[in-house]
Amino acid sequence: MQHVSQSHHPHPVNRIQKFLRKTGIFKRLTISFLFLILFSGTFITFFCIYGYSGILQEKIEHTVSLMVQNAALKAQDVMQEYEDLAISVYDDPQLIKMLQENASLHIHPSSETYQQNKTYIEKRLYRSSTGKLHIVNMQIVTPYCQYHMAEENGYRRGGCIRDLEDFYKSDFYLLPQEKHGYPIWIETENQSSTFYQSEQNIYGIGNLITLCVGIYTPIDREFLGVLVLNIHLDAFSDIWEGAASEKDGNAFLVGRDGLLLSYAPNIQAPAFPKSDSGYTTMLDNQKGVWERTIDGQNILTAYEQVPSTNLLITYLVNQKLVFKSVYRIRNLCLLVLIIVIICCIIISYYVTKSISQPINELITVMKKVGNGEWDERYDNSGHDEITILGDGFNEMTEKTSQLIKQVYLSEIRRQQISLSWKNAQLDALLMQINPHFLYNTLDIIRWEAMYEANGESRVTHMIETFSNLCRMGMHSGSNTITLEEGIRHGETYMEVINFRHQYKIELEINLEVDASTVYVPQFMLQPLLENAVTHAFGDASKGYKILLRSWIDHDRLLISVADNGMGISPEECLALNNRMSGIESSENNSGSIGMVNVNQRIRLFYGSEYGIHVKSSLGTGTEITITLPVRNISEDMKMEVEEESHVLSGTDR
Repeated sequence: MQHVSQSHHPHPVNRIQKFLRKTGIFKRLTISFLFLILFSGTFITFFCIYGYSGILQEKIEHTVSLMVQNAALKAQDVMQEYEDLAISVYDDPQLIKMLQENASLHIHPSSETYQQNKTYIEKRLYRSSTGKLHIVNMQIVTPYCQYHMAEENGYRRGGCIRDLEDFYKSDFYLLPQEKHGYPIWIETENQSSTFYQSEQNIYGIGNLITLCVGIYTPIDREFLGVLVLNIHLDAFSDIWEGAASEKDGNAFLVGRDGLLLSYAPNIQAPAFPKSDSGYTTMLDNQKGVWERTIDGQNILTAYEQVPSTNLLITYLVNQKLVFKSVYRIRNLCLLVLIIVIICCIIISYYVTKSISQPINELITVMKKVGNGEWDERYDNSGHDEITILGDGFNEMTEKTSQLIKQVYLSEIRRQQISLSWKNAQLDALLMQINPHFLYNTLDIIRWEAMYEANGESRVTHMIETFSNLCRMGMHSGSNTITLEEGIRHGETYMEVINFRHQYKIELEINLEVDASTVYVPQFMLQPLLENAVTHAFGDASKGYKILLRSWIDHDRLLISVADNGMGISPEECLALNNRMSGIESSENNSGSIGMVNVNQRIRLFYGSEYGIHVKSSLGTGTEITITLPVRNISEDMKMEVEEESHVLSGTDR
């Protein structure tokens, strides 16, 4: 078999790229700019001489169409803002609930519940309208009454509906029910005969557009009423900002009953006709550009319907005035073209130079770094993409030189955290082993004492109580116990301590939580009680008391141990809190080692935002507050050292 070798020809695009890249960037860009400038100039000249008028016509239509479309989008944004406000009533279940209650209580409008609900609803309406400059009136109309806006002091704001019976028959009430909760805008001229500032006003509120939304219960879709927002037309005054100043045209906002609002009226531009028979045609087509004759003038009308409304954004242009400048522009075009070509050649030279020169400098620095000169950096002097590339290169070299140091520091930090956790575990284990040994020993002593005393005695009772305290320290399984168990441990400890005091130290407990359902670390309360007995009271005398409180604040469990002892100075209190937070070393502070150990275990297990805080003053006592996360299940206190290491290394990236 004869094999015919076929030559693979490169793609034409690839051949062009390969050819262009044989020359430097400076020459390539300069030639490209000159070619584009000459080609563009020739095309513009042809355009001006032969096709300017026709293209200008198309541009005008396109421009006014975009202007109208942009204004319609702005109007839609304005309306969406008020629609979101109206629909937000469903975010207030309390409001829906009160409307339901009043629907069943409307036959007893003087009842306390009805009046309370009404007050809440009307204040809620006022708060919702606060900050909305163009909301003239905001009401909820139900089948039995109307709710107005009311300030916190009860003063009524907004407006009212004088004739509810006519309102129930109007589109304001019926159309929202047909929409089943969807917003509907109504711009008819009979708004001024429906909404009044008060029952005494003769004339209704003018220059309005009304938003109505049916209110239903979320579950069974029971109709509760209609939310009515009367919005002043000035809310749409900014939709033509930056566009309506066009000298050749006038912009208008039109409804089915005629002109609603005009924007920056221009005397030379066309006015909106008093009787516009084309409204229905425009509404049917929704958007477009329409050439027609009005009062003997050739008028170009661009229009677009605001979605889901009967509103039309229109822009009227007199074509005769627009084309007056065509010939003047044509005569100037050639002169301007020559000047532009000269300027573009100069600009193209400097722009090309600004691209090629920094690239060459960056290539030089890259070569030096590639040869091992790691201290070399690219000197950025601009704000373009080449600058970003240079910054990235500098950052890469900087991170490379620091990588080994960061790895060593992260490893040292991980070892320190691991060592702290192991020490805390060892302390907790020792606190568990010692009570186990003492309990067995004391149990033997108690039985010997009962044998010698021929039964129970004060000594055997003391030994039994202390044995119970030791047995509570031998909790097995997880490292957390219920708060109830921790409090029993503390009560037993205080009972043992009070054996040696003539006047008992009173332990008062005030709990705002269910102590049997929340879990706390073991050996947490006893060191704090011991701290109060040892340092706050010394040799106890009459009148000393410890108050143990617990409550939940948001998602945090707070436990307070407060005494009425001697207290400590502000300096000592600050130093103790610094040791708790790790600002100062806790070494050689044996007086607070138990409390520091508890704080360390809490922070290692739950995080640095939890732990112990001390508040004290001399002569008034000390309060120790423990902050814990709320836990409703027993947990095994473990620290994920690997995860901490990962976090540390991640910060160095």
